Amino acid sequence: MIDLHILFVATPKDEMVWVIEMLSKSRYETHPLQIHTPSELESALPQRKWDVIFVTPVKNEFSLEQTVAALRRYELDIPCIVLLTADTQLSLVEAFKKGAHDCVNLRDEGRLVPTVERELVAAALRYNVREQVVTDHLLQEIDQYILSKYDLNDVVKRVCQRLVDLFGFQLVWIGMKEDRGGIDIVAAAGETAYLEGVVVRWDDQPEGKGTTGTAIRENRPVVLSPDSPQFKPWRERAKKFGVHGVLAMPLGIKGEVIGALMLYSKQADAFDKLTVSRLSAFAARVTVAMLGAQEQQELRLMHVAMSNAANAMFITDGEGNIVWLNEALSRFSGYTIVEIMGNKPNMFSSNTHAAEFWHAMWQEILAGKAWRGDVVNKNKSGGLYTVTQSISPLSDAAGRATHFLVVQQDISEMRRLEEEIHYLAYHDALTELPNRMLFQDRVQQEITHAKRGKTQFAVLFIDLDGFKAVNDTRGHAAGDKLLRIVASRLRACVREGDTVARLGGDEFTILLRGATAGDGLKRVLRKIINEVAQPCELGEFNANVTASLGVSLYPSDATGVEKLLIHADEAMYQAKQAGKNCYAIYGDEKKDNDPLE
Repeated sequence: MIDLHILFVATPKDEMVWVIEMLSKSRYETHPLQIHTPSELESALPQRKWDVIFVTPVKNEFSLEQTVAALRRYELDIPCIVLLTADTQLSLVEAFKKGAHDCVNLRDEGRLVPTVERELVAAALRYNVREQVVTDHLLQEIDQYILSKYDLNDVVKRVCQRLVDLFGFQLVWIGMKEDRGGIDIVAAAGETAYLEGVVVRWDDQPEGKGTTGTAIRENRPVVLSPDSPQFKPWRERAKKFGVHGVLAMPLGIKGEVIGALMLYSKQADAFDKLTVSRLSAFAARVTVAMLGAQEQQELRLMHVAMSNAANAMFITDGEGNIVWLNEALSRFSGYTIVEIMGNKPNMFSSNTHAAEFWHAMWQEILAGKAWRGDVVNKNKSGGLYTVTQSISPLSDAAGRATHFLVVQQDISEMRRLEEEIHYLAYHDALTELPNRMLFQDRVQQEITHAKRGKTQFAVLFIDLDGFKAVNDTRGHAAGDKLLRIVASRLRACVREGDTVARLGGDEFTILLRGATAGDGLKRVLRKIINEVAQPCELGEFNANVTASLGVSLYPSDATGVEKLLIHADEAMYQAKQAGKNCYAIYGDEKKDNDPLE
């Protein structure tokens, strides 16, 4: 069973029970919370990491907009699904515009679980990319702290503040282990008032049995909630400041713990296994930075840290010859350290950047300024990889730049994920057609083009007749295959410059550029109706569906994206009422279901 923390907003109890039953049948262990007022929503959101939110719009009582606004205030990316009842006056287009991720009609067993699973996957993908980008960025900053030889106080203050800034932790502090069992707090950021008068130890006294003391004594990350018995000495303090989760990361080197990195969150489940694993990388890096700032002897440790850093690093002389590099550069490029040493960085050139790009870079660094940018390199085998590259001049006592420090972070996988996420954000995963967001953007672009050229275009809204029967009797796999077949047929009915999109379920939209009211448009409409009505081979059986099609025209019917869609939707319902398998043009009483001649 998979745990699923669900927040129900203004959802009646019997409908909530139905949703839970449907999810429970699909291997989910649900943990629901039902709320009915904005104040309850404000209280519930910070309590934990919610996996999904269901909103049932209640007229004049609780709005979808209030829920979305609260999520944005707390900077939360949680799938928000609207539960539509029979009397809900909210269309799919309106729900998307208000910020919902999708809509599901109550009692629609076929769509509920697939919709939840799709949105959970999309949210997890977005979350992992964001977290990985932030983690890599902070690790690179710590590398820079080490190389820049900041003093101890500056290093620990910067680390604490950046953890608060980038991860949104409520409080971060670093404590050093004292011989008599005490903890010396050397740096803090966030809600530091929490630390006023606090007593923390690492020995066997009660104040030493909490997160900090346990992490130091046992040399392992420790996560506790204020409700834990070990947290009793600080429970009232945590309650006062709204602390719900605490993570202690031991700071140590060569098996000896010297202190702890402490992180506090307002969310009870903020420190899951993946988060703890990512933050573990900071403990060793922070320790190296602190030790390097304390003693001259730790210069050797800084060298080791740079040599083994995840980011590639190398130093060139004033002529651009590489005089030092770490193992990561060899790993990125595929060249051995011997092959790289003494050469210039242009040995990695992919010839994809213009001469002006390099000229601007050299102007910056020769002027004594740091430079940062993305560079496409070529490895030894000829493959391309992308790095975020920073170059810092290293000056002598007279201020003259004698060497240059280069730090490279391989972002090839991150770029691939960004491109994948961007595609998923604007395309329907099932049919690979543009989704609602991309379709609206295309229509808006066409409006701009039509205004400039005084041209016209048409927006089509298509709903499949008989799809639900196929989906219910033949199963969702057959229904999905049917939707892919229809999507392919719709694409074949229009020109390359037109746009076919899937709004969701069995609803499609089409943008016909340059279309005007007349026989040409009607021929396209009849072609679509005839093509959709052809039998669909679904494995061992055939299925037949038809299309009810509504049309709105720019600019005669509307001049805005939303109105064009609404009018096309209204015309589609006119076609439904006229007997289906036909089209209706907005404002035109005549419906047409004649086949092509």
